[in-house]
Amino acid sequence: MDTLLSALDLASVLSLLLAIIIGIGVGIIFGVLPGMGPLLGIALAIPFTFYMDPVPSIALLMGIYQGGNFGGAVTAIMIGVPGTPMAAATLLDGFPMARAGRVSDALVLATLSSFAGALISAVLLILLSPYLAAAAANFGPMETMLLAALGLSTVASLTGKSLPRGLLAAALGLSAAAIGTDPILGLPRMTMGLSGLDGGFNLVALLMGLFAVSELLTQVAEGEHLKAGRVRLQLRNGVLGNFLGRWTNWLRSSALGIFIGAIPGIGGDASAYIAYRVSRDFSDEPEKFGQGADDGVVASESANSATTGGALLPMLAIGIPGDPVVAALMGGFLIQGLTPGPQLFQQHPEIVYGVLAAFLLGALLLLPIALVMLRALIRTLAVPKPYLVAAVGMFSVLGVFMVQRYMFDLWVFFAFGLIGYALRLAAIPLAPLIIGYVLGSTFEEELRMTSLVTGGDWVGFFLNRPASQIILALLVLVLFTPIVQALLRRRARRKLSISTRETHS
Repeated sequence: MDTLLSALDLASVLSLLLAIIIGIGVGIIFGVLPGMGPLLGIALAIPFTFYMDPVPSIALLMGIYQGGNFGGAVTAIMIGVPGTPMAAATLLDGFPMARAGRVSDALVLATLSSFAGALISAVLLILLSPYLAAAAANFGPMETMLLAALGLSTVASLTGKSLPRGLLAAALGLSAAAIGTDPILGLPRMTMGLSGLDGGFNLVALLMGLFAVSELLTQVAEGEHLKAGRVRLQLRNGVLGNFLGRWTNWLRSSALGIFIGAIPGIGGDASAYIAYRVSRDFSDEPEKFGQGADDGVVASESANSATTGGALLPMLAIGIPGDPVVAALMGGFLIQGLTPGPQLFQQHPEIVYGVLAAFLLGALLLLPIALVMLRALIRTLAVPKPYLVAAVGMFSVLGVFMVQRYMFDLWVFFAFGLIGYALRLAAIPLAPLIIGYVLGSTFEEELRMTSLVTGGDWVGFFLNRPASQIILALLVLVLFTPIVQALLRRRARRKLSISTRETHS
């Protein structure tokens, strides 16, 4: 406790606060610009932190991480293009809310949910980091495989009105995930002789192509206005109460985000979809999801924001980054001569808890900074359609290219843009494709690793893994809950029909 209090004293200095504020502001901007994201923001900022003190330098990078995770929701809600992969789930209900004239409600809900997720994850990161990090470190291939399967189960809730079309999109995503290097043998497969496919499709290029290019083509073809118009952002009557009334949703989604974020390789995009699916299953009005449900925005934003704290756990405790952004953030530690892991807690406890205190301050500052910046961002996005189309297109191309500076990624970007547009014309949802691609490779790799580890004795191995049993029980619950709900609704309709006939007779 004394170490934490001294860290809080350190976190109160002006340079640290300034670093956090600048980091969050820069992160929001990078999150809003399609294709950019916190990963690019951190990568560009690391060289500038070399001459800074350790805690402020890392606080700056964490601020970019926190702000970037939130910023992607702004463009997802206002123009239907997720600024970051984590905001793809927010788009499912945020954009329909905007189309229905509830832009302000959607943005405020997203802001409050991101704040709640970040704050909860920061508090739990400080209080429970030793226990959660130990639990995540004990996860083996079977647990990760089952968790990926849990994420893939969200496909059923994202298929729209046609289950076959949604499953077709998921199959396309799984097929795309199979292209690249075999995760076990290390040999190229289905690359058609193209060296650019050896590592598979770049996620940013694929995602931005599917959403950004296809959305721009759709808007141009339909002649709709790809702009937010004049929006007055305000906490008007009922908005704050509406958010507070959904406390079970954002608490549950934040907990899921922390838990999933602590497992290396899963990421905020998967946690957002899983929280979205769980929220839908718990909702009294699941049919509204995908059509502008407030709970959809709350669940996805709470989860992906809470993932930031969860992803820091394995990096700080055992030196394994929870996602690619934290891997870049780890470079900020290394450039300061600090190696994340158990030794860091023993040798530099004041720095570790200073970083944790800075993360908590960043969560507290996220809300006011986001609300202030949203007004300017809204005015920036409320421009005539031709200018916005050109700007979104330019930043999308620039963002895709800047990730790896590889021309092949642009061809992937444009190719998946045309594929996404064709899928839209065929009324095939895009979200299942993304889910299939994001989790398909993880599921395959961990499935094959589990097969090697168990030596074919799956049952015996499973019975000795309590964590696997818990995740499998959750997976079964998630898969069968919609079926049970559908049967109960059908039974209720039959009873209502019978009672109606008896009344008329």
